[in-house]
Amino acid sequence: MCRQAARRDFNAAAARWREVDKVPYAGFINLYARQEGVSAAVVAAIIRAESSFQPRALSRTGAAGLMQVIPGTWREVNGRIGACRGRHAGECGPDCYFDPELNVRIGTAYYAGLVRRYGGDLVLALAAYNAGSGTVDRCGGVPPYAETQEYVARVMAYWYGDAGLPAPSGERAAERWEDARLAASWGAPATLALAACTALRLLRRHRSWRWR
Repeated sequence: MCRQAARRDFNAAAARWREVDKVPYAGFINLYARQEGVSAAVVAAIIRAESSFQPRALSRTGAAGLMQVIPGTWREVNGRIGACRGRHAGECGPDCYFDPELNVRIGTAYYAGLVRRYGGDLVLALAAYNAGSGTVDRCGGVPPYAETQEYVARVMAYWYGDAGLPAPSGERAAERWEDARLAASWGAPATLALAACTALRLLRRHRSWRWR
């Protein structure tokens, strides 16, 4: 419930237009965010979460550039908006993927399309940006995957931080609960493994699992 309330508050606050001026590539971010009808501040938060504003960032899965766009998404979006002019069927090489302006334009258009797909729900759009719209649709909401849950919370935290606002207490409480749950889930197997290891050593040394 706390996390749902925090996400509702974020949707209401972050939907309003806010430009950025103290981040790298602010000009491109403001230009294409306004062109696509989304807040530049959210786009900047996505870039911070995806690449830390490193234009040549490249993931193991092939996501590239500031907004970590994968080639398939790049081709689909470019075919729709024609960002790489003069190239056939959206074909584009590393010179395009790592170009800051092109990457921001493609990534922002992709994010804006997700916002429209989910009726203005920014949280679902962020989840789909990370996990894919098919996964969000199958799950009927933000997927229950640690990576996606953490990603959404991180983008929200960046947005609040850049805005100079405190993150909602509900989201912080939900994060603490999630951290505790994960620690417990990892702690129990680790304790059992340690106990089994100790018993095995005792058995080998004393031919008994009991301490003498």
